[in-house]
Amino acid sequence: DYPYYTNTKQTKDLNKIHILINKYLYMPNNYVPDYLDIIDSKYTNGTKKLVMEAKIKFEEMVEAASLEGYTVRAISAYRSYEYQKGLYDNYAKRDGIKKADTYSARPGYSEHQTGLVVDIDNGVTDYNHFEDTKEFNWMQENAYKYGFILRYPKGKEDITGYTYESWHYRY
Repeated sequence: DYPYYTNTKQTKDLNKIHILINKYLYMPNNYVPDYLDIIDSKYTNGTKKLVMEAKIKFEEMVEAASLEGYTVRAISAYRSYEYQKGLYDNYAKRDGIKKADTYSARPGYSEHQTGLVVDIDNGVTDYNHFEDTKEFNWMQENAYKYGFILRYPKGKEDITGYTYESWHYRY
């Protein structure tokens, strides 16, 4: 019940699949997860990495979607502390800290740094409108079969601390 980013602690679960990162639990600045691996280029829009277990399941999921006629690809995955700092600082400069905190994690508090998160699109529709795609519906019905969940669902902003993100999936 503390205000966000107060009474914070470093997570104790580094390099574990069940690592919890939120606005109270952070990772060290220099944390890089073990076993990061590059996602096959046919499943992404550039060089992206996930922790090996998540990468394997992500590629299986995308392949299954493809076999049913859907296109799902990674547009963001692992992000270093420094990369997240650059993103967050730009958002805070543009929109102010209070607003940026609703849609972007502060550096060290981003699930992307765990290597277990992937932002996706369908290669056509801007990711901000992913919920309007047939791929979003497929993900809602199938992502869990591969260990992924929609991490910031609509209507749960008071619990997650973040605005709804139809494209953000956590392994």
